[in-house]
Amino acid sequence: MSIPEPSISYVTESAILLRFNEHDHPGTEMQPDPALQIRICQLALALRSHPDNARLLQEVVPGPGNLLLVMHRDAIAEQVLQQAESLWLDSDQPQAASSLIEIPVSYGGKHGADLPQLARHTGLDIDEIISRHSAPEYLVQCLGFMAGFAYLGGLHPSLAIPRKKTPAASIPAGAVAIGGHYTGIYPAATPGGWHIIGHTQVSLFDPQGNPPCLLKPGDRLRFVPVGVSS
Repeated sequence: MSIPEPSISYVTESAILLRFNEHDHPGTEMQPDPALQIRICQLALALRSHPDNARLLQEVVPGPGNLLLVMHRDAIAEQVLQQAESLWLDSDQPQAASSLIEIPVSYGGKHGADLPQLARHTGLDIDEIISRHSAPEYLVQCLGFMAGFAYLGGLHPSLAIPRKKTPAASIPAGAVAIGGHYTGIYPAATPGGWHIIGHTQVSLFDPQGNPPCLLKPGDRLRFVPVGVSS
């Protein structure tokens, strides 16, 4: 795969956005190539662990096809970009795959109330939807929306469904959902517009934990069906 050179833009005086993919917003029709997204996540990790990070960068935030660099006030942008470029070139080497995290899911029933709607939208029966949703190895592209919420790339295209026009007032923690071309798990109770198809007992976010988030960008994940409720 040919990895594109990023475009560089300044979000603020102290924040630089490196954009490797023009379709780089969660929920857009195009998702970044997994190899590209893995390299972006590796670059983010390398920048965070670099010895110069303490004086140059406050935050390093990967997104789908992009990377946001938030600089300290006295940091020099040219130095930040030179460091990022050097680490980006160094990352063009095979890397060991991250561990695979398995998430048990109970599909349908009261915890998956939107599964029938997804079946009507896709024309697939419930068993086929569950089979297609649990088959892929998903990539955590980024965290966003709320603490611990992972945008998972790799959803079977036939399961894509637009977000609800009217969001639900409350979605429980552990809800497994589909929104656009992404799937994800709600780490805490919140309003939301994704279609809920199942539930997991796994905790995605613990503010007292170390680390507090179960998932991080670059992780691999697979859903494991543990039951189907009628």
